[in-house]
Amino acid sequence: MSPGEPLLEVTNLTVDSASAQLVRGIGFTVARGERVGLIGESGSGKSLTALACLGLLDDGLRPGGSVRLAGVEFDLLGASDRQLSAIRGKRVGMVFQEPMTALNPVRRVGSQITEGIRLHGTRPTRRAADEAAVELLDRLRLPAPRQAARSFPHQLSGGQRQRGVLGIALSNDPDLLICDEPTTALDVTVQKEITDLIVGDCEERGTAVLFISHDLALVSSVCHRVLVMYGGRIVESGPADRVLAAPKHPYTRALLAACDLTPGSRARAIPGVVPAPKDLPAGCGFSNRCAYADEQCAAPPEPTGEKPDDTVACWHHDALPSWPSAAESPDRDRTEPAHRGKAVDSELLLSTQGLTRHYQGRRTGLFGKRPTFRALEPIDLDLRAGQRVGVVGESGAGKSTLLRLLAGLDRPSDGGVRYFGRADGPSGGAGSRLQVVFQDPMGSLDPRLRVREIIAEPLPARRSAAARERVSELLMAVGLPEEAGERYPHQLSGGQRQRIAIARALAPEPAVLLADEPVSALDVSVRAEVLDLLRTATTERDMALCVISHDLGVIRYLCDKVLVLRDGRLVESGTVESVWEAPRHPYTKQLLAAVPRMRY
Repeated sequence: MSPGEPLLEVTNLTVDSASAQLVRGIGFTVARGERVGLIGESGSGKSLTALACLGLLDDGLRPGGSVRLAGVEFDLLGASDRQLSAIRGKRVGMVFQEPMTALNPVRRVGSQITEGIRLHGTRPTRRAADEAAVELLDRLRLPAPRQAARSFPHQLSGGQRQRGVLGIALSNDPDLLICDEPTTALDVTVQKEITDLIVGDCEERGTAVLFISHDLALVSSVCHRVLVMYGGRIVESGPADRVLAAPKHPYTRALLAACDLTPGSRARAIPGVVPAPKDLPAGCGFSNRCAYADEQCAAPPEPTGEKPDDTVACWHHDALPSWPSAAESPDRDRTEPAHRGKAVDSELLLSTQGLTRHYQGRRTGLFGKRPTFRALEPIDLDLRAGQRVGVVGESGAGKSTLLRLLAGLDRPSDGGVRYFGRADGPSGGAGSRLQVVFQDPMGSLDPRLRVREIIAEPLPARRSAAARERVSELLMAVGLPEEAGERYPHQLSGGQRQRIAIARALAPEPAVLLADEPVSALDVSVRAEVLDLLRTATTERDMALCVISHDLGVIRYLCDKVLVLRDGRLVESGTVESVWEAPRHPYTKQLLAAVPRMRY
């Protein structure tokens, strides 16, 4: 896309906390109708940049520089709350990562959409605003839009709630839409619907988009241009087809290498961990993790390029080998050809027969019958030593219900689960041999314990020198610094908490690990490291793994066998290769067609 008139112009933007500079003098523009992607690991400054542009930074964070919006006389960074209120929701809309946090739980979705419409006076009456909200939800392809407008957030699915948040952001036809990880927790089919809505609606109305995501394949399908951030700086920028097909900065190359989950190989994690802002190297922030760093990198490189919007900040970008080099391709020398068939005759650790779960709904009327909700229809499953089984399906398919039944956290309506040849439940004889990683790590971590104590919890002698050594080993294995062990869960990011949950589950070296979305909250670099850790545990220690994920690429990369669930029923199962190469059920084909793929 050829750049048009700048709509948003950011110049020398900084964000400072009391102890460090979090965003370090970045600058970029977004043209009218342009879609710009902002990518990078957690802690790189992506969300802070977006929040600073709208004056939404927390107290204690100080912005500097300049943020200008076309047609607005004042600088947004120095604007008053009254001035910013006239901009937010009308000229600029924002879609947040977590819809349940963005939506008011005690107000109906429709009234939250009409609030912005009435505040900015874009509809003359309350009735007109209400009709506009329903029309907008219909435009966003929400089934039964009038009913959805009357619903509270908890009565809607995750995808429907995200449409509600998108409706609030688009309610006044803004010139700029800022999307902060808008599809992270969504199934692939819903993710595709949401991104198609964003792209289609914005193309129709000429709306510009600043799209923040850690999913590079998604960015390649949505954005015209890409900005790569690391350590609070933009290290590379340019057209999406150039940056993602021929990256120049070592960090961009490392991100793309970590994204490549080619079956039969091992993805390359980025060495080391993202340092805290106060611990970043003085020169190039990536130098302590970069294979090409030398003495020259002690000085900060300036962005250079033939065009202002196609730059790279690296001293050695001209001397790097052509992309991809052997060191940046998936590691095919570490494949595991023997593993795929290994588990067929191995020890049976966990099995189910006719496993079923039905729930009784609320009675309809005084004498009405209580309806039955069929969460999981009869399912048979064998999990053997060294085997990796993936479970896929949309929200409400029964995946988490299955995992809770396997973990002994819920009672089946019919059928049962045998653990290590016994039918007395995971606590009777299984003990620490079965561990679980939950999707929401905060709910499973004791907030009163330090990270080091949490990881040591399942160990028999948790205060021993051996336990301390095991904890340090696991912290390193999941890509966390040693000092993270002294923190409490609330002091860590969501991705860091998920890594703590994985480390705790692996601490006692379990025979069976059940994992619900274990890597959904992780950056691509850490994801590669954790997936490598899980594969190693299954190949070297014969640990059995049952993993739920909405990321079908992760399932294909990690698992031997896959189960496809829909509305509580098993609709297809088989080896990963057979299901991916020749899916038989229309629903499986629909899921695979929705997987985002790199366009370049």
